Amino acid sequence: MPTLNELDKWIFENLLDRKSWEDSKEQDIAMNQAVRNLTRWFPSVQLTAELIAYQVVWELQGLDPVLKYQKQGIKAISEGPDRIDYQTRDKVAPEIREILGQPAYEIETVVLDAGRLM
Repeated sequence: MPTLNELDKWIFENLLDRKSWEDSKEQDIAMNQAVRNLTRWFPSVQLTAELIAYQVVWELQGLDPVLKYQKQGIKAISEGPDRIDYQTRDKVAPEIREILGQPAYEIETVVLDAGRLM
């Protein structure tokens, strides 16, 4: 498992979109959360600095108040004639999906749904 310093180095050497990481005052907690989530979603994968970096930046970007609305299931906000519609934001970073594919919870859902069809 990479250390916080190794993760920080990887992010600074490889990611252009790292503002959320740079601005975070709780990088260690963000790393722990990303590791915990990735371990749960991809239990057989050995986590590298690259994988953790993609997920930790994705999760830190998700702290945006607008994204919190999405997480709470809010689909739209309106005031008078103004309306903002939200799409659901994935829990898994897009780069993680490219590298590792579907997380375990989606695979389990597909298997369970297939079992109901029989």
